[in-house]
Amino acid sequence: MSVFSLLLLFFVFMAGIGASIAAGQVFEGTEKQLVTVGGMVIAFVTSTLLMKQQRVRDFLGSRPVLWFLLLFNAGVATGCYFLLDGVKGIAATAGMGLVSLGAGAGLLKSPRKKPAHA
Repeated sequence: MSVFSLLLLFFVFMAGIGASIAAGQVFEGTEKQLVTVGGMVIAFVTSTLLMKQQRVRDFLGSRPVLWFLLLFNAGVATGCYFLLDGVKGIAATAGMGLVSLGAGAGLLKSPRKKPAHA
């Protein structure tokens, strides 16, 4: 897949995320729900397509990115615990904590050994 098509997929992914987040500010009622769900579906489909690309997997599996995800998401989870109340705080803390744990597990895995070329 070319760099242009990867960028296009990424921008469509971001548009889906943006639509699902901003729907509440622009629409009300059924339209809000439709735009939110539609944006989530678009983001899910494009993220699935993006994650099938080797370049993206290599980037997200690199040690600097995994360290960033671990530390950033652990910090956000800690902030959510102290700043948000009730179910929203618990859900945000659990979600960000799971992402942080996933990045930490990626760091603990032994590095892949590249096959020797003959």
